[in-house]
Formats: sequence, C-alpha cells, structure tokens
Amino acid sequence: MTSKVPLFAGYLGADYNALPPVVRDLHDLRGPTVWRGRASVTRGASLWARLIAFLFRFPPATDNIDVTVTMTPQQGGELWQRQFGAARFWSFLRVQDGQMTERFGPFTFTLGLHVAEGQLHFPVQAGRVGPVPFPRFLLPISVAREYEDAGRFHFDVALSAPITGAPMVHYRGWLAPTA
Repeated sequence: MTSKVPLFAGYLGADYNALPPVVRDLHDLRGPTVWRGRASVTRGASLWARLIAFLFRFPPATDNIDVTVTMTPQQGGELWQRQFGAARFWSFLRVQDGQMTERFGPFTFTLGLHVAEGQLHFPVQAGRVGPVPFPRFLLPISVAREYEDAGRFHFDVALSAPITGAPMVHYRGWLAPTA
C-alpha cells in the first residue's frame, strides 16, 4: 500500500527538499497532527485593521502565549486549527486550479507559496469571497514565512489591512511536535 503524498510536498515538488527537516516534518501530514509552542501577537491600532482582524478571529495582542496548531488532512486538503490561549481560528488549505489556496470561512486566498533561502513563504496573490474575486486593492498584504532556528520550527506572519496598508496582526513564535 502506498501512502499519499502530503499536500505541501506534492505542491512544491523538488523545492520541498530545500526546506529544513523540521519544516518538512510539520508539513508531512499523514493523519491529524498537533504541534505546540509559544508565540507573541501584536495587533494594529486603526479601526479598519481591528475590524478585519476581528472578522477573521485573529488572536488578541500578547507578549507570550501558549499556541497549539492542529492540522488534519481531509477532502484533498488540510484543515488547520490555530489556538492562541483561548482564541481559535481555522483555515483550510488545498490546491485548486494548480494554485495553493487558503480559505477562512467565505474568504479564499491564492497563495504564492514558495521556498527561498531555506524558508517557506506564503504571500497572498489573489482573493475572493465565494466566487467573487477581490480587486487587487482589497487584498491584505501578507509577509508570512516558516523556517528553522536552532533546530526548532518557527513561524512569522505579518498581515496588513487592504486599502490602508495599516498593520493588522503580526504573530510569531515556535512550535514543536507533540508526542
């Protein structure tokens, strides 16, 4: 019996092998997987940025918080549940029409997922609500990456609000697999 290729490995192909082992380990999903660690979160101050962050259920600002990420392969993609303290938000990643997409409720974003300098980058390239595409000026600005530091998996996700470019949320930290 052959096992199915994990989503990220299948999408990135040979580039997947350029990632550090700990980053590949996180994405080598063969079943439900839980990683835990610590994070810090900053939130934007503008009303517009706060409204969007609330809509997507991003975590509140904090200097040091427990974080748990549960990733579950399903329906040809991966359900990611992120929990920062008591705050939770979900997304669903899958390849659609040859592009990696991430869906938050009715919002779907096309990601320019790529490997550069041993890091995995997740820039937002397009978006839509249901079947209706967003004009470019309504897209959030995303600077998101995963990388290895001192043998540990790290994430750094900074999102800025569409139209104004105001900082919306920035969360960063580390994760380790659970036993």
